[in-house]
Amino acid sequence: MSLSRSVVHLGSRDHERWSIQQQVLAVTSIEISQREALVMGLTGRDVMCWSTGYWRELPESCRRGSRTVCFFHHNLQTVLSFPEIVAGICMNSTMQKELQKSRTGKPVYIARGGGAEDAREHARRQHPTEKLRLLITGMADAPLIYDHERGRAEETYPLRKSPELILPIADRLDPDRYAWVFIGQGWQPYANALTERGWTVIHQGLVKAPLHYEYFGEGDIYLMLSRLEGGPLPLLETMGLGIWPICTPTGMAPDIIDPGRNGFMTHAYDGNNTHEIADEVASQILALDRERLHSAAGSIRKSVAELTWSNFKRDVERILASVFASS
Repeated sequence: MSLSRSVVHLGSRDHERWSIQQQVLAVTSIEISQREALVMGLTGRDVMCWSTGYWRELPESCRRGSRTVCFFHHNLQTVLSFPEIVAGICMNSTMQKELQKSRTGKPVYIARGGGAEDAREHARRQHPTEKLRLLITGMADAPLIYDHERGRAEETYPLRKSPELILPIADRLDPDRYAWVFIGQGWQPYANALTERGWTVIHQGLVKAPLHYEYFGEGDIYLMLSRLEGGPLPLLETMGLGIWPICTPTGMAPDIIDPGRNGFMTHAYDGNNTHEIADEVASQILALDRERLHSAAGSIRKSVAELTWSNFKRDVERILASVFASS
């Protein structure tokens, strides 16, 4: 039995929602919630913590004496400096470098996220239009920063998915040639505004997994305009379908996008360069026609073919075995 099989998984029990957590659980022995951790404590145990927030919220008396590897989604937090945290895991090299700047001397490993295979059996194309479709996914109202001390989103910070870019991008395109597809919550105001301007809009709101994958098949070009990501997993899921991505350089995008071959990347969006990013995204969209998208689909799928959940599980198990091997 591998070493990781003796590791406690501090999770949320919300496995239907978090596909990454499902895979972490698969290489640990038992799972406990925060409430259960408060009762039993974690003294002397090796722990894989699903969320830095879960660890931060536990009292020191509960954490003391454990060795813990913490998974970092995308928020750059100081939790790596906690004495019980012996290592971190993240999904991309940008996050790894940022975490290493904390100068704690603790290792930060990369477990390449999976998901390139998830949407393939579900994706459908059901809505009739000959226009090229621009696909947007996620939670439009997701905050850039979450205040863990106060337990709420930081109201003074902008939205992480950069929905304010949508209308400026649309203003630079022809509604007779393009359509928009939105999947997830919070996009209704943008869908309404586009519809009022004469655009074709496919908007299903929040769709439960795996049915949301059906609507991935409606897209021709995937727009990932976020300011900060650990993944996002939809980047892998849509590329697994052969959909061309246009991404800001965040999350795993710089690790997997070869500009011009399997997607495009823009400059970073900081909230002050809206016109520049809208110009850049629109020009990249205009450089793509249906023939180019079709011819690139195979190489796009191939470029993420190894980014599967089985490989992610092997990475996590190897990391945990290595970290917890020492006495």
